[in-house]
Amino acid sequence: MTTIPITLLFADGVTHQLSATSGEKLLDVAASAGLSLLTDCSNGQCGTCVGSCVSGSLELDDYDPSVLPDDEREDGAVLCCVARIYEPVILELPYDSSEASAAEAPAQAGRVHSVKRVAEETVRLEVDVEAPVDFLPGQYVRLKPEGQHEWRSYSMANGSGESRLVFYVRIVEGGAFSRWLSDEPAAGTPIEVSAPRGSFFLRADDRPRLFVAGGTGLAPFLAMLRAIGSGKYLAAPTHLLIGVRTGEHLFAKDEVAALQREFPALDVRYAAESCAPDGCHLGYGTDLIGQMTVDPRTQVYLCGPPPMVEAGREAMAKAGLRKSDALCERFA
Repeated sequence: MTTIPITLLFADGVTHQLSATSGEKLLDVAASAGLSLLTDCSNGQCGTCVGSCVSGSLELDDYDPSVLPDDEREDGAVLCCVARIYEPVILELPYDSSEASAAEAPAQAGRVHSVKRVAEETVRLEVDVEAPVDFLPGQYVRLKPEGQHEWRSYSMANGSGESRLVFYVRIVEGGAFSRWLSDEPAAGTPIEVSAPRGSFFLRADDRPRLFVAGGTGLAPFLAMLRAIGSGKYLAAPTHLLIGVRTGEHLFAKDEVAALQREFPALDVRYAAESCAPDGCHLGYGTDLIGQMTVDPRTQVYLCGPPPMVEAGREAMAKAGLRKSDALCERFA
């Protein structure tokens, strides 16, 4: 049987040479070689597994086009979880080989500390765990309440190394996790917490930063700003743009104000699509990108629903920034 060569290039310079048969799934080929490539949804719905095909091509099974827009795919971006091999390929992955080679740490038991509605459709969930969770600011964990079978992924808003995790969760009508939260589980209710995951995290460099949050996409930026305020990351000039559907959807303004006091170089701007309060732009958060003067070296971080992320990528391009300088986290 003819085999097809695959080369995986990791961010730390490690290279893995694999062999596949025609039509085989990339994840299966990697798993056979002892590699666990970073994924989450495993069906082309989240974008966690995105890589860059620098030679050859991969066929993709069905996926959400808002997660992988056509122009990104034309530039070589692929979703590893739905990729199949039909010809020799060289694939770049945006994380170190150690993240793919080591088995994921087991989930740990947690307990609900508190549940509080903080805005329209938004709940603040605090969970206590026995072992403090060390994570790269911006990463997420998966949560599974006792009695449920499905995991749900949420970014931490607290600092790394803490044993009380803070999440901001959007309530989705009909969602199992949303129903559980809406029932206001009592303090002490068991919930499993996975090890941290994800390639959307704060980079340790000296480039100016532009954070663009859609709704509860603010959560990972709160963790990033806490890390900057603690001195663990260089306090480069940083803009935070926060967009919500209505003024009633705004949350964590006191937290953001406190972070501004710790980090005076932080510029914060708000936008609401309707019912915007005083000082808040009426429109989309991504509109604000075009109203700013941005350093061409700026690293852009976009976190929110897929249409918002794509609008942000288009706006940054119009502002003279390269789309390749965007780190994106999309969620439904």
